[in-house]
Amino acid sequence: MDTIFALATPPGTGGVAVIRVSGADADSALDALTTAPLPEPRRATLRRLSAPTTGEPLDHPLVLRFVAGESFTGEQSVEFHLHGGRAVVASVMHALTRLPGLRLAEPGEFTRRAFDNGRLDLAQVEGLADLIGAETASQQRAALHQYSGVLGEKCRDWSARLTTGLALLEATIDFADEEIPDETWDIASDAILGVRTEITDHLAGAHLSERLRTGWRIAILGAPNAGKSTLINALGGRDIAITSDIPGTTRDSIEVQFDLAGYPVTLVDTAGIRETDDPIERIGVERATRAATTADLRLALKAHDAPLTEAIRALLQPGDLTVQNKADEHPTDGLAISARTGMGLPALIEHLTATLAVTDPPADALLLTQRHAAALTDACDALNRYATLATDTPDRLKAAPEIGAQDVREAWEALGRITGERGIDRLLDVIFSEFCLGK
Repeated sequence: MDTIFALATPPGTGGVAVIRVSGADADSALDALTTAPLPEPRRATLRRLSAPTTGEPLDHPLVLRFVAGESFTGEQSVEFHLHGGRAVVASVMHALTRLPGLRLAEPGEFTRRAFDNGRLDLAQVEGLADLIGAETASQQRAALHQYSGVLGEKCRDWSARLTTGLALLEATIDFADEEIPDETWDIASDAILGVRTEITDHLAGAHLSERLRTGWRIAILGAPNAGKSTLINALGGRDIAITSDIPGTTRDSIEVQFDLAGYPVTLVDTAGIRETDDPIERIGVERATRAATTADLRLALKAHDAPLTEAIRALLQPGDLTVQNKADEHPTDGLAISARTGMGLPALIEHLTATLAVTDPPADALLLTQRHAAALTDACDALNRYATLATDTPDRLKAAPEIGAQDVREAWEALGRITGERGIDRLLDVIFSEFCLGK
């Protein structure tokens, strides 16, 4: 297998730039760039690097070595912690390119090798991708939870228990001519149905995982000129939406993504909801209604002297917020703000954060991607078929245990797809292609 290398830090000028090398020739590559002895494994050591053919100085970086079995990829690895100038990085990359047996890594190839060498299971690989892409504290926590291997461990535990149940079912097939004790059936079903119950419980919170990954959508509703665009500009911290005293200025839904106290949020500024003869504004009102329907939370903004219209109240759901604007001009009790001056915004953000915090998954919850949820759903469907046999028609299960065994086998296969142990060959190229170079 080729020895690969890549820049592991963002391109450009910086304090430090890291180049990673992984493969059987990693030590040889380091030896070719320096005349000093190889440093001890896992100990940062200063080394002077020179071009192999000309002896031209390249840099004086920290170097780290990892022996096979103790690196991220599981292979011999070297890291060059260079000074982060463009010329320095380019010269070392060029020197590595000219060494025999080395080539530039493809996107995700380091992580792919970690998976192939058993350093990570596929669920951990996806957790690592989420960790690299995390933009908020809640996404970071969720990704670290996934990267820790919790999901893979749980799937392997479920698989082991299904294997126990399946072995007992297979035994009843092998000894079909003999009297099978009732406790054998009970032990098999207890193991299998226990797994089914746990998978069902974890699937119930799958939608929360999706929210952590993609963010919550909050639609700001209100009549024309209620101050919705001014509020979204204030929350977003910049001029995003056009504001005007002319009613109907916002004709379309405008979205802005930002970090709300650690939660990924998409704010949707909608057109003012009212009856109108203007065909363009009417489209905006229809889109506002659609945005309100699909949002996770709705924030209804109203004026001090104008109650919410029936059309807006019809869109609100339990847990949504109603906020009075222009409280600097017209003080009032309750949740009130001034989108123009910023008065009351900290309290509003606190309310929004508390509302989102209610949806936080428990600390021990499995945080699932759509792929994980689909595989667990397949496993659950198969185990539901077994449950029907075991509880509704036990005599049929005893007469034809191979039917129940097939259902359990399908569930076992589905769990293996999550960790990458079974049936995922076609997925691998897609998953690893989403990583950046150097990872």
